[in-house]
Amino acid sequence: MQELFLRLRMISVAILVPESGQDLPEYALTFVTIALGTVAGMNSIASGVNQVFSAVADTLTTSV
Repeated sequence: MQELFLRLRMISVAILVPESGQDLPEYALTFVTIALGTVAGMNSIASGVNQVFSAVADTLTTSV
């Protein structure tokens, strides 16, 4: 009987204990993943933007 009581107590404690501390590491990992993806994509985006500005500058130079 005492063993049954201990099992029920352990189950009730496991259910009632909040697990809110896991949120912070999950958000941190999500943020790091997004940041790394952004930094990795910046090089290709920067070269594309540079090409657009170069094309605009060439067009303005030849039309003036």
